[in-house]
Amino acid sequence: MPLKSLGKLEQSILTLLEQNPDGCPEPYLKQKLKTDNETRCKAINSLLKANRIELKTQGSTLIYGLKRTAAPGSSTKDLSQEERVVHKLIEDAGNKGIWVKEIRTRSNLQLTQLNKVLKTMESKKVIKSVKLVNDNKKKVYMLYNVQPDSSLTGGAWYSDSDFESEFVDILSRQTLRFLQQQRSHADVEHEDPLLARRQMLCDVKQVKNFISQLGISKVELSPEEVYQILDALVYDGTVSKTDILAPDGSSVTCYYALKFPPLTSGLTHIPCNVCPVIKNCSIGGVVSPLSCKYMKEWLEF
Repeated sequence: MPLKSLGKLEQSILTLLEQNPDGCPEPYLKQKLKTDNETRCKAINSLLKANRIELKTQGSTLIYGLKRTAAPGSSTKDLSQEERVVHKLIEDAGNKGIWVKEIRTRSNLQLTQLNKVLKTMESKKVIKSVKLVNDNKKKVYMLYNVQPDSSLTGGAWYSDSDFESEFVDILSRQTLRFLQQQRSHADVEHEDPLLARRQMLCDVKQVKNFISQLGISKVELSPEEVYQILDALVYDGTVSKTDILAPDGSSVTCYYALKFPPLTSGLTHIPCNVCPVIKNCSIGGVVSPLSCKYMKEWLEF
């Protein structure tokens, strides 16, 4: 049913459900719509019949939500029995993926047969293989529509397992420029140093929005990745951070540009600052600073 053919009440219901992705309880709809029960029920039934919304229960409460359409890779209707088994194993692995060896062990399929199944499912865009950032000879499988965990791919800082040092450098310089501009505006507008300092503070959300508006990143950076950029600037000595109290009583970490930063420092560019597998890094481990090619390149620079 096209949106234009819906009544005003049905459109209001869809708008409320779009604003509440987790669904709206029946009492909430009743409060927001401000209409009689019979009219509201007719509108809801109309949307249910049109397959625009779905109904579930939570205890004795009815919850309404937008009808979710199947994403690529989620349908098993056209899969063979062997493909369904493999699909289930890969689906359960989520965004961490699963090794071929584990699929073979748990599915009881011969390697030749399993390779054929995986190749067929990849050609149908049901699943995909993802190479690991710390070893591009190894790969895991996950559903086609699943976004890989950053510990596998390196997130925004890596492209085809290669560290994008130039991209990180551009982001760092632009972020520092933004914080310096915030400081300049605050110093001009306020003679009171306390008021000026308050205005120059930026949280990670503000910096993330600034980077998004620049349009220099092909992927949307996560808050964790923005924190990595900001903390790298802190290590470099050009930016400082402090915790402030939010209106709701929680603590928020904010950043601001220093007025007299040091002349030079190389810590901003150390690959450890944006390494997605740094928690697994240790001397003698699978990931080690002794064998890290990015650390070697940084030391030789």
